[in-house]
Amino acid sequence: MTILTAVDGETTPSEAVERGAELAAALGVEHVVLHVMPQDVFEEFRSAAGGSSGRAVTTPASYGGGDARPHQEVDEYTIEDGERHATGVARDVVRGTLDDPTDTVLMGRVGGPVEEILAEADRREADYLVIGGRKRSPTGKALFGSKTQSILLSADRPVVAVMADE
Repeated sequence: MTILTAVDGETTPSEAVERGAELAAALGVEHVVLHVMPQDVFEEFRSAAGGSSGRAVTTPASYGGGDARPHQEVDEYTIEDGERHATGVARDVVRGTLDDPTDTVLMGRVGGPVEEILAEADRREADYLVIGGRKRSPTGKALFGSKTQSILLSADRPVVAVMADE
């Protein structure tokens, strides 16, 4: 059994991580925290690295702040690099949220956030999916869409949505 908590890396401490950890502890199951680097961000990093051999690529602090080398000499930015940086985001959120994060499994993926979150929930056969969201006006939802709403409508398992004000 697993509790999968998805984080966007924008909010620390994360109420979703807190709720996911509480649920995992109450059920005595594994707690996995996942961050997905969107494909377009990955492509930006890839094109910056591939533009010229040995070019310095600056990765934002939000992508693996603790392990990131701000001006790392790279010839290519790979999926593994993206996943490592995404895992760093999950790590930073967990460290900024939980007093004892040692039992939390950290993961990073690259791709469409909704699709990757749902695919990871399937791979792990997660019992619950815990996600964060923002309360928005109807106009805000129509203009910007909602990953939270997409997950709620598409998930084939229970979803705990922890909502914050916009």
